[in-house]
Amino acid sequence: MSSIEKPYVILVAELIYSEICQIKKLNSDFSNINAIETFIGSETYKEIGSGKFHDDLLKKLERDNFIDPVTKKKYLKKL
Repeated sequence: MSSIEKPYVILVAELIYSEICQIKKLNSDFSNINAIETFIGSETYKEIGSGKFHDDLLKKLERDNFIDPVTKKKYLKKL
């Protein structure tokens, strides 16, 4: 497992965190709760909830042979 930079399942958490941070950046008066509630109404949230995000992510990972394009390391061993 030393060749794995990070688990691919972290990608959705990173996306959620990034979007919430962007919402807070654009709305400096928002609390964390306000930012999360705003995210819950977003298209990204709907894609994650519907399964579309994960379907698209797995297709992309398979196409890229589960290799992170930035680090060039595998996310996980191919099943």
